[in-house]
Amino acid sequence: MRLDLKNKLFKIAFPCVLSLIISAAFIAGCSLSSYDWFVKTVKKHYFYPVDDSAFEGDDLKEIAGRTLDKYSAYYTAEEYKNLMKSNSGSKSGIGISYSFAEGKGIYISSVIGNSPAYISGLRAGEWIESASLGGETAVFEKSSDFADFVNSAKEEEKINLNSSDGKVYTVSKSEYTASYTYMASNDNAWIFSSAANGGLAVTPLYSEIIPELPDGTAYINISQFYGTASREFDILVNKFNAEKFTSLIIDLRSNGGGYVNVMQDMAYAFSNNTKTLAMLSRDKKGREEKFYCTKVSPNASVLAQDTKIYVLANSGTASASEALIGAMICYGRLEYENIFLSDYSEEYLGWLQSSGQEIKNARSYGKGIMQSTFVNSFTKEALKLTTAQIYWPDEKTCIHDKGVTAEDGCTPVPAQWERTKGDEELKAVIEIIRTRT
Repeated sequence: MRLDLKNKLFKIAFPCVLSLIISAAFIAGCSLSSYDWFVKTVKKHYFYPVDDSAFEGDDLKEIAGRTLDKYSAYYTAEEYKNLMKSNSGSKSGIGISYSFAEGKGIYISSVIGNSPAYISGLRAGEWIESASLGGETAVFEKSSDFADFVNSAKEEEKINLNSSDGKVYTVSKSEYTASYTYMASNDNAWIFSSAANGGLAVTPLYSEIIPELPDGTAYINISQFYGTASREFDILVNKFNAEKFTSLIIDLRSNGGGYVNVMQDMAYAFSNNTKTLAMLSRDKKGREEKFYCTKVSPNASVLAQDTKIYVLANSGTASASEALIGAMICYGRLEYENIFLSDYSEEYLGWLQSSGQEIKNARSYGKGIMQSTFVNSFTKEALKLTTAQIYWPDEKTCIHDKGVTAEDGCTPVPAQWERTKGDEELKAVIEIIRTRT
């Protein structure tokens, strides 16, 4: 985990989803060979014991792959440079995560805010049965077929994505700045789009309203804890207060996490406006590091203490997302029964099993360990290692390999798939909330 807060991050490996962590770049002053630097760094910082025999060979990526846990990784200099650029919010492509289901087509699991796909109107939960490029139409038998098709398009060349219900979404690969949040009520919505002078600006988008929301209730979606996410969230909290909303639904479904400093910024909105602990880490020697709530700006907003808060989570809600949930619980702002967990259908669970993915249902992911990224200052290659366990602000609770579950008192909600086009799961949550008020 990085000791300069800008670069600390949470990270999780999750299928077809760009996903999360806590990382920090320790710059290793280094005249060592890459191999010696690798071995020394692992032995000094890796949370779990490693036998010397594990370092046999000379391919560092191969050694890392067979020796370290699934949250750790070795990056070449070019890979690390591209990773840091992406995590800053500077993206390229069409802005989707997807998978394939036999007999159903290409499933869109997430769409990045302000991406070409998002601007086209494409949203998570859509099914794509074919696509057209340059006058040719293709259908797909696996995810890689779709990836090859999209990658074959030139920059700015139009691609038509044809949904299973006949809607066509026209996209093209381009550079864009990602947005990670948006807010909606029953009569208005606010997203972040490209500003004329660069960066992002909050913009009304009435097509995103959620008519089912009760008066006085707002919905905020947080997709990841990267880039401008905490600044966006602060703007939305300020707008929430200005609109005099009294209840807030926070959607963290499939949010695998991101930078720890972004989580600290967001946790501030739920604090009592004082120096409040947001998270604690303990390394293999028991050494502790405390992470406090931080203000993303001098005039950062907080939510009124009587704001009623609800959270949506699923098996992809991990790391920084779980840390934020823990902060809200420990601050007394969120009750377990107001955490709504996706209870997946047999169809979706069967697809997960058939595609070799982890089966975690009616719970959050359960990632309570932290990764730190160490950079070789001579070669610029990097090594991301699990370095500590994460604890909630009560300094006792670690949800690693457990997550938050129905056994904690959370409320399971039927979910046909990870996301559906009409988001019936969200509508069911809103109906439950109505019965509780």
